[in-house]
Amino acid sequence: MLQAIRDRVTGIVAIFVLGLLAVPFLFFGMESYMRAVPQDAVAVVGDDEISTSEFQTEFARHRAELRQRLGDDYDDVATNQPTYRREFLESMIDELLLRQHTEKLGLVVSDRAIADILRDVPQFQVDGQFSPEAYRMALSAAGQTPRTFERDLRDDVLSRLVPGALADSVIVTQTEVDRHISLQNQTRQIALVDIPAERFHEGIEVTDADVEAYYQDNLEVFTTEEQVSLAYVELRGEDLLTDATLEEDELRRRYEAARQRYLTPEARRASHILIEETEERDEFAARQLVDELLARIGEGEDFAELAAEYSDDIVSSEEGGDLGWIEPDDMVEAFEEALYGLSEPGDLSEPVETRFGWHIIRLDEIRPPEGMSFEEAREEILEEYLERQREDLYIELSERMVDIVFADDTSLEPLVDDLDLEIRYTEPFTRAGGEGIAGESEVVEAAFSDLVLLDRAVSDPIELGRDHMIAVKVHEHFPAEPRPLADVEDEIRERILQERAAGMARDLADRLAEAAGDDGAALAEAAEAEELTLEELGAIGRNDFQHGPDFIQQLFRLPDPGDTPRVHVLPRGGSYVVVRLDAVRSGDPAAASDAERQMARQQIQFSRLNHEITGLVEWLRDDTRIRVVEDRL
Repeated sequence: MLQAIRDRVTGIVAIFVLGLLAVPFLFFGMESYMRAVPQDAVAVVGDDEISTSEFQTEFARHRAELRQRLGDDYDDVATNQPTYRREFLESMIDELLLRQHTEKLGLVVSDRAIADILRDVPQFQVDGQFSPEAYRMALSAAGQTPRTFERDLRDDVLSRLVPGALADSVIVTQTEVDRHISLQNQTRQIALVDIPAERFHEGIEVTDADVEAYYQDNLEVFTTEEQVSLAYVELRGEDLLTDATLEEDELRRRYEAARQRYLTPEARRASHILIEETEERDEFAARQLVDELLARIGEGEDFAELAAEYSDDIVSSEEGGDLGWIEPDDMVEAFEEALYGLSEPGDLSEPVETRFGWHIIRLDEIRPPEGMSFEEAREEILEEYLERQREDLYIELSERMVDIVFADDTSLEPLVDDLDLEIRYTEPFTRAGGEGIAGESEVVEAAFSDLVLLDRAVSDPIELGRDHMIAVKVHEHFPAEPRPLADVEDEIRERILQERAAGMARDLADRLAEAAGDDGAALAEAAEAEELTLEELGAIGRNDFQHGPDFIQQLFRLPDPGDTPRVHVLPRGGSYVVVRLDAVRSGDPAAASDAERQMARQQIQFSRLNHEITGLVEWLRDDTRIRVVEDRL
C-alpha cells in the first residue's frame, strides 16, 4: 500500500499534498514553541510564572515554620516527598490565582496600608513604637531584606482581599445556629456488650505450618526496601569566604548610596487650617479669609481654636488642626515644600494652595532621621559585600562543577581535585528518603535514577538552594529482598493470633446480636449466657473520645432508632462490641451560652466561606491556563 501511495503522489500532486500537511504542522510547532514553559519556571499561571527559585524559597520557609511549630513531631522526610511538594505548589498556584483576580478587579494595596501593618507588628517595635532598626534586625535574622519582605507582604494582603470580602458577605441566621447546636450537642443513649479479642487467645494454636504459609502468602510485606548509600561532594556558598576588607572611603560611599536603608527620613508633626472654595465662597473670598486668619494668629489668637471653628478639614479640625507625623511623599508636593521649608516648631507658612484648597500650616515638632549611623552599619555593609563576593565566587565554581561532571561522570575525584572539595557519605536510605541531603527529594530522585543506580555514573549537579549544589554517586546498593523467616516469625505469629481472635470476637458478636433480637430486648440474657456483661453507658456525646474516636464516629453514623431500640455490631480497638442504640437526643439550642452560639456561628461561617473560596478558585482554574513542570519540583 505504501508503494501504491508513493507511485501516485508525485509531481504537482505531491507538492500540493505536502504543502497542505506542512501548514498545520508549522503552526503546531510555532504554538508549541510559543507556549513552552520558561526554563526557570516550575509553573506558569496565565501570564505569570512561579520560578523554581521562588518555589524552593517558599517551600523551605514553609518547612522551617512546620519544624518550629511541630518540634519533635516534625517529619523531615514526609514533608519533602514529591506529593507533598506538589500539594504546596498547588497552594501557591491558588494564591497567585486569587491575586490575579484581585488585580483584575482593580483592587490595590497602598504603601500606607503596608506601613500601617508594619507599625503594628510587635517584633518591629521598641517601647510600643515602630523602630526601623528593630525592623531591619528582625528581617536580617530571618534572612530577608525590607524590599522582598514588603513585596511578599503586599502580595499576601492582595491575595486575601477577595476572601476577606467574601467573609464579610457570609450571613448566618439564628435558625442555622440552632440547627448546628442541635446536631453538635446531640447525644446517644446506648448499652453495649464488650467482646475483647484477648478472650480467645488461649484457644488459638498457631503452628509452624501456619507461619510458613502466612509468610509465603504475604512475602511482599516482609521484604526489605531497596536502599542506597551515596558518596557526594557539596559546594556551599557560605563555606567559600570567611572575611572581607574594604577601604574606609568605599565603606562610606556604600553607606551614603544606601542611606535610605539605614535611616528613616526626617518626620515633621504639623497642624493646618484648610479653607476650601465653595458655592458661597469664591477664590477671592477664600484667600481673603486665609489672610484674615493669619493676621489673627499673628495677633495671638489660638491656632487650635481657629482650626476648630474655620477649618474645612473635618477630621483634623476636631483635633485643633493636628495632622500627626508626616514623612516625605505623605502629602501633596506644594504642602510638603511649605512644611519642610519651615525652620522651627511654631513657625507658620505663607498661604499654600493645593487642589484641596488654601492651607495655613504650622510646624509643631521635628523628628530627625532615625536608624543606624555609619559606625553602626559598618559591619552590615562589610557582610553584604562579603555575601556578594561569595555569590560571585559560587556562580563561578558552580559553573565549573557542571563542566567537570559533563566532561567526566565516572568519578567524583575530578571535582575533589579541581574545586578542593571532599567526598562525604550518606547512611543507607530508601526511596522515602533519609537524613541530611538524603531528605531532599531531588537527591532521592537522582539516587534511584537509571543514570546513577544502574550506570553508576555521577549525577548531574543538583541545586538544593540558591547557593548550594551537590553531585552524587552510588557508594553501596542494597536491593530489596525478603527478610529471613526466622527474623519475622514472632511478628507473624502475633499477626495470625490477632486476626483469628478478632474474627472469633466478630462471630460471637454476630451471634449475640441475633440472640438479642432486633430491639435488643434479650441482649442482657444473651450476654450472661456467654459470661459477658451488658453495660448501660447512658448518654454519649460526640466528644466522649475515651471510648475511642473511631468508635464514636461510627456510633454517630448509626440511624436514629425512633421509638424502638436497635442492635448493631461495631469494631472497637481490635475487638468488637454489640451496641443497643436506645435513643437519639438532639442538643438544646436554648441552653447554649453566648460563647457556644458565637463559636457555632463562626464554624458555619468558616465552612461556608471555605466552600465559596474553593468554588472561586475552581472557577479561576477552569478559566486560566496552568502549566506545571513536574521535573522542576
